[in-house]
Amino acid sequence: MEKSIVDAIIERTGDQIPKKTLILYSVCLILAVVIALIDLFVGRIDQLLLSVPIAIMLLVAIIADREVAHIPPLLIILMMIALVMVIISSEFKDSHIIINRMSSLLTGVCLMLMGLVVVYAMMHSSPEKQQEHKRFIHVSAFCIAMTVLLIMFVIECVYYHFEKYEGFELWVMTQYVIYAMVGALVTSVLCVYGLDSYIIKSNLNRNLEVYQNSEYSNEFAKQEALEIIQSGESEKLEFKSTITTNIRTGENDKRMEKAVLKTIVAFLNTSGGILMIGVSDDGSIYGVDEKVFDSRDKMNLHLTHMISSKIGDEFFPYISFRNIDMGEGKSIIRVDCYKCKKPVFVKEGKVEEFYVRSGPSSVELTGSNLVNYVKNKSSKERQSMVRGIRETIEDD
Repeated sequence: MEKSIVDAIIERTGDQIPKKTLILYSVCLILAVVIALIDLFVGRIDQLLLSVPIAIMLLVAIIADREVAHIPPLLIILMMIALVMVIISSEFKDSHIIINRMSSLLTGVCLMLMGLVVVYAMMHSSPEKQQEHKRFIHVSAFCIAMTVLLIMFVIECVYYHFEKYEGFELWVMTQYVIYAMVGALVTSVLCVYGLDSYIIKSNLNRNLEVYQNSEYSNEFAKQEALEIIQSGESEKLEFKSTITTNIRTGENDKRMEKAVLKTIVAFLNTSGGILMIGVSDDGSIYGVDEKVFDSRDKMNLHLTHMISSKIGDEFFPYISFRNIDMGEGKSIIRVDCYKCKKPVFVKEGKVEEFYVRSGPSSVELTGSNLVNYVKNKSSKERQSMVRGIRETIEDD
């Protein structure tokens, strides 16, 4: 009964989209739908092939974010900016050749970004988890972009032919396609040289997709935390008294940080879970060691840096945390971890350690135990884990 309470809370919170991301997706969806209706009304048939798929992508993102794929919100923003600029420049493209070329280039940029979203959705993956397959992803996205561009070209030619539009010239349309190809190619090259990494790691993107600024009041979060704590430690729940302070010596101890990190990694590698920092093993509220930091913001920044340096930036979409004031001058940090299909390791210099949950404990797997663990996974999970482990060995 107690475990079912924790599972229900984890399931409820794990399916949520961060409030800021949900608002962003909703606004972009409305904008995409409005643009599609305008395109339909004024007869911009070719541009419907941009606005309609983007609207569908946003709808899927709202309904099944992280189930189908997780696309960094900043990538969505860039795609929408490109779409809006295409619409604006297309209205004035007949007035100046530079604006005409800009409209073509931006079409290619938008198509390439759209192609990236489609590829990640087809792979049931996301940019932060696929850094090792960048060339394949970008080539696939470019091919999708060129396919859509070809369809746009054919549809526009057929449409203007039957409408008997006198201003239509095949060479002008061909130039438009050529410049769109250049725009898509330039975007692809920029991604290869780090544009996608910048999108993932940027502070703006992190701020949009983390759950730190909860929509719940502190009182609600406190009551929910007490409910979770009462259930006791389990496969999906663990308590840690501090982030970095050894409560026996009162001094900073890197082993405390390691204990926090290996618990997070174990949850990511198994079925997800909740880590309560500032709670003793017996469930009493000890209070996180906030006083050893200059401020709460500095404490949160330290925890973020721990995760970034020892686990990896690419796993932030699967880790969220928030501070909860528990009264009597004590606070805790609730860390929600969601299952990740890619193997996650704790990095100690050149050594990388793999942990999973076994009951209420985080267990390191090595040698034959790790091999048996991989064998018991599904074929897709096994392939992903083998790739991750092989990369670890190559890096060492």
